[in-house]
Amino acid sequence: MKTFVSLVCALLFPALVAAADRPTLVVGHDQWIGYSGVFIAKEKKYFEASGLNVELKPFSNPGDTLPALAAGKLDLALTTLHNLGLLVGTSDVDVVAVYLIDTSSGADAIVAKPEVKSVADLKGKNVAVTIGEVNEMLLRVGLDRAKLQESDVKIVNLSADDAGAAFLAGKVDAAVTWEPWVSRATQGGGHVVFSSKEVPNVILDSITVSKTVLAKRRHDVVAFIAAVDRGVAFLRDHPDQARPIIGKYLEADADAVKGMLDGDKIYGLADNRELFGTTAKPGPGYQAMGRVVDFLQANHLVHRPLKPAELLDPSLIRH
Repeated sequence: MKTFVSLVCALLFPALVAAADRPTLVVGHDQWIGYSGVFIAKEKKYFEASGLNVELKPFSNPGDTLPALAAGKLDLALTTLHNLGLLVGTSDVDVVAVYLIDTSSGADAIVAKPEVKSVADLKGKNVAVTIGEVNEMLLRVGLDRAKLQESDVKIVNLSADDAGAAFLAGKVDAAVTWEPWVSRATQGGGHVVFSSKEVPNVILDSITVSKTVLAKRRHDVVAFIAAVDRGVAFLRDHPDQARPIIGKYLEADADAVKGMLDGDKIYGLADNRELFGTTAKPGPGYQAMGRVVDFLQANHLVHRPLKPAELLDPSLIRH
């Protein structure tokens, strides 16, 4: 018996040591369909295969991850370019996006009651939206196209999830929300009057990191990106197997996940090389960041000038 126990210990000990020696990355995220590659990488143990222990920390809103990142409580944050620009433009925090995860293409929307036929009909109505976050940016773009201002509607400041729930409960006339609440709202009698599909490459999500952490843990961040890329590849190659995994993190069934994925474009490493482009010819990721910067500055949401180039670090992507 003693010999058997010794043999088991001899076999297991190297694996235990290897696991203990793996560096840990604490990653903040909200429950968003665009992070499917990350969720799959976690569940399929791609992070471990890349030599990492990854601890995923869920937050209610994409903007909540960045203060935690700035305070050193997170190593990486998954968040929108809008929130990245907002943080840098209102503080002394030095953070950058090193990878573009996805772009919303209908997964963010303004949902409204049947009697509200268009965005123009929102005038005087109660609209739930998250002030200062990307949801408000989508609302402002929609209102601008309808020749309205934010002051023309009655704002109810709620998180995207709470906004969706408030709409379903009949407490507001409309809500600016995201999946799975967009699908729940349409199934519950509401309809979409404006969505991110009408403004492509405006709502993008990224892997964001402080320059200090990037300098110290560059190899780990590269390993994280490689594992996420494997997760995206699994999603593309095995969608039927991937959807239940994603549903576990989003608290949704596989059919609902399929609908969410239809409204979002998830990027892999090869896509990122196109999005970042080259030094001589920057890619469309810079144009997207530029639109966000223009929006933040035009609406006086930041108090210092911003440049897209200072918010994006392409060094992990470009050859």
